[in-house]
Amino acid sequence: MKPVFTKILEGSEIATFATKEVCQPSFSTEFHFHRACQMTYIVQSEGKRIIGDSIDSYSTDELTFLGPDLPHVWHNDRSDRDSVQVSRSMALYIEPKLMVEVLGHLFKTHKIEAFLTASKRGLLFQGETKEQLKRKLEQMIHIDYGIQKTILLLEIIELLITTDEYKCLSSPGYTHNYSSMDNDKIDRIFKFVFNNFTKEISLGEAATLANMSKHSFCRYFKSRTQKTFVQFVNEVRISESCRLIAENKLQITNIAFACGFNCLSNFNKIFRSIKGLTPSMYRAQIQT
Repeated sequence: MKPVFTKILEGSEIATFATKEVCQPSFSTEFHFHRACQMTYIVQSEGKRIIGDSIDSYSTDELTFLGPDLPHVWHNDRSDRDSVQVSRSMALYIEPKLMVEVLGHLFKTHKIEAFLTASKRGLLFQGETKEQLKRKLEQMIHIDYGIQKTILLLEIIELLITTDEYKCLSSPGYTHNYSSMDNDKIDRIFKFVFNNFTKEISLGEAATLANMSKHSFCRYFKSRTQKTFVQFVNEVRISESCRLIAENKLQITNIAFACGFNCLSNFNKIFRSIKGLTPSMYRAQIQT
């Protein structure tokens, strides 16, 4: 898939770093990647996101850092898109090679390079580090250019390379196999699942959407995502079930049916295969 710089800075490539604020009814970018690293703070929104091979729910107050060439997309839930509230995010984009080259004239950059390598899996920040990063990012957003904006960037880099308050999102050694021809097709399939996972989704529907036979679609989808289509749908459903379990408003049985499962035992089996514990154990774990 070709790097999509037009989606970053309205038609121009970034120099060393740039910031961007998005405020609109919903997030609806296509599934894409680019050479620039991307730190994103979700000011207000909730829905599903894909980062590499990680499929999960996202919500307000989430902060991630994505390394270069890591495929990603954020997609609002229907309830979020239909509300009167807007979706808002702030982002920092960094050209990694240029950044290392520039800073290399000032000091050794081995810690920065090690962090950039780790970030190729996508990182989700937590704790005090997240609080500091989002405050500095918000300050950067409101400065057009100049020394102060650069100072804030250096402070953010210092935080990134000295903290361990994050978790990796994609699998170890994750690499993607997308080409420039995949963009629209994969994006249509992903968003079809995001919008319909609460009901029955047939392989035939997805294959038709991709203009392929079932057999060809299965091979195509597995070669690009490294998952079967059924695995992908199940992971989307389980990510939503985790969000509902965390809200603690519904019984496990009701959550199973709300997420598109028509059999409680099947839900329990798939949940355990993906999360390593049962839904009840998961609820008990996050409530302790």
